[in-house]
Amino acid sequence: MAEQTVSGVYLQEHFRDSLIIDRYDPQLELLRKRKQEQLRSQHIEDAVVWNVFRTFNQIDRALWIKPLFQTSFHLNFPYSMDSIKIQLWKRIRPPKSYPLPEGLSEIDIIIESDEFVWFLEAKYKSDISFSTTHHSKRDQILRNIDVGTNYARKKDFYFSLIIMDKYYSPYGYRMTTEYRDSIEGIVGLLPHRKTLSNLKGIEVFTWKDVQSLFKTVYLYSKNKYEKYIADQANYWLLKKLNDEN
Repeated sequence: MAEQTVSGVYLQEHFRDSLIIDRYDPQLELLRKRKQEQLRSQHIEDAVVWNVFRTFNQIDRALWIKPLFQTSFHLNFPYSMDSIKIQLWKRIRPPKSYPLPEGLSEIDIIIESDEFVWFLEAKYKSDISFSTTHHSKRDQILRNIDVGTNYARKKDFYFSLIIMDKYYSPYGYRMTTEYRDSIEGIVGLLPHRKTLSNLKGIEVFTWKDVQSLFKTVYLYSKNKYEKYIADQANYWLLKKLNDEN
């Protein structure tokens, strides 16, 4: 059974109904008060993030991190596969040098090791925020870059925006490509930062790119469980990509 919000977005009777993996993970209980209504929505980014990256988290890292990195940055993955961890919706403080009031930034996906930090912002059928409460030109991409490079400290830092397409996320696509093509110019937009020497890459790619990785895992994994969950996620994500609502 579904209920309908005032805005017309249908909500499933229980938020776990939108999840295909790890439905009873303790992390969901910790996030319940903060994110329950979002996770219940049929078309919200958080359900996509959970299903995709919790599935990836149970698959051999080498089968998906390397091709995902190459898909995003068109580079071979240059780091060790040891001790890579994946975190969802971690809250990160702004740099202490940032002069305006600002709350914690909730990062959709963080892929991190002792060598690098990779922030991924996920958009399904929505666009990035254009500003913060106290800064009209601090868009979501710029904020992620500022917060992320500070969080990474001496580690290499990368940022990716995942979108359906340019139609649903035109501003996010435009700003990500502008920042990608002028990394040096970002410092001028962040006067409280002296340098961003650890910023190594900025890119945008699509959920269709992600879906293709599940097909790759299914073909090349020798583990039956990995093949099963990759196939499950592939078909679930394909359904979402073809959903016209």
